[in-house]
Amino acid sequence: MGFAAGTKTAKAAPSVLCVDLDGTLIRGNLLWECVLILLKTHPATCLRLPVWLMRGRAYLKRQLAARAHFDPSRLLYRQTMLELIQREKKAKRRVALVTAADRELAEAVARHLGVFDEVHATDGCQNLKGTNKAAFLLERFGEKGFDYAGDSAADVSVWRHAHAAYVVGTPARSAQAAAVTTVADSFPEPSVSGFRTWLNALRGHHWAKNLLLFLPLALSHNVALGPIIRTFLGFALYGLCASGLYILNDLLDLHSDREHPWKKARPIAAGDISIPSGLFAAAALLTLSLGFGFAFNWQFGLALASYATLTMLYSIYLKKIALLDVFILSSFYSFRILAGALISGTMLSQWFLAFSLFFFLSLAMAKRHSELVHAKQLVNSGNSGRGYRADDRELLLALGVGSSFASVVILSLYVHSQDVRALYLTPEVLLMLCPIVLYWLSRTWMLAHRGELKDDPVTLALQDRVSYGVALASAIVITASMLKLN
Repeated sequence: MGFAAGTKTAKAAPSVLCVDLDGTLIRGNLLWECVLILLKTHPATCLRLPVWLMRGRAYLKRQLAARAHFDPSRLLYRQTMLELIQREKKAKRRVALVTAADRELAEAVARHLGVFDEVHATDGCQNLKGTNKAAFLLERFGEKGFDYAGDSAADVSVWRHAHAAYVVGTPARSAQAAAVTTVADSFPEPSVSGFRTWLNALRGHHWAKNLLLFLPLALSHNVALGPIIRTFLGFALYGLCASGLYILNDLLDLHSDREHPWKKARPIAAGDISIPSGLFAAAALLTLSLGFGFAFNWQFGLALASYATLTMLYSIYLKKIALLDVFILSSFYSFRILAGALISGTMLSQWFLAFSLFFFLSLAMAKRHSELVHAKQLVNSGNSGRGYRADDRELLLALGVGSSFASVVILSLYVHSQDVRALYLTPEVLLMLCPIVLYWLSRTWMLAHRGELKDDPVTLALQDRVSYGVALASAIVITASMLKLN
């Protein structure tokens, strides 16, 4: 495909359709896509972004394009725009990609799609946007010598000189275009960044994991009002911190999530929430939670900051290291228990810490095993963002099931410890928890092996009737152990 200059067309019957890239041909913005790639691959280099911006947006885009390993196949292309381009190509019209994105990136997109006759983009010196783009197209094709497809307020100055407009966006944007030229067609952009979309991005249903903060209180039978109130506050702060980290993780996993069987439906991967909005939300939530955490209890704040730091390292580096990633993932549950103990002033038994280590390690391996089952092609292509191969499933299965049995053995030993005898009148009854816990873990692994575990095991438990039955049976056993039966 060539990108050579063409001759000017007649004003009365423009033979060229000019198509914008950011927000029009794709959902999103290439500049922010490159920022995310740089943040994931060379995070320290992101400190140079303000310096580059001081030399102009065109220079910034050129530096990002030179450093980001960009794959145009992973962008979210608007099918309606691709169909428009194909129709116009069949009508023997020339189609030009005219964008404020850097030329290197724009030409990569054009080569990938193979539908553009010419490409015009930011060249490192001049940012081809708004009035600059309007002046360029006016000089190249003449007044009313082209049709233009765009989406932003900056495109109004381009539409003013266009023969006709193709508008992506709200009715208000179409009205702006209609005020300066003829609107040939419009492609409404539904408003999807509502409450339910953000609740999904914040992983509201994952807040149930933060109930682990109350576990130290429950195990110690502490019903004092002060520790309970402090733990409720810790629950909220931990939830805000975790939600911010979930958004950050989704941003860093954006390109691999777009190819994942079910993660592609996540709000950021699907384009329902923009990259700048996601970055702002993550920064705001982390700042708020950590700031109040330290102000409320410095030990709790330190635990929360350690969790946040480890999670960010996990998102950027550690998740790529096979096996180490599941150990880190399982530690996130232990962090919640530790944070609950610190904020309520409760001592944790070493037996219980050992049990939780193996228990949550098994769940983390089940989650990773399930991903290898569902995304075999993505894993084998090396684009999963993980350090596994598809045939590692068997190893994870063996290690995970072994961890399940280890946790139950430790539970049986914990039941006979002096810590338990001081809290329960009939501690021997607690041995009945062992087959109950082992059954639940075994069933979780069976679901993972069958490919029926499509989410975090803890999240699955909140939607699973069998898990509620297991919880009820466990509650009955614990209640019975607190009674004198002889």
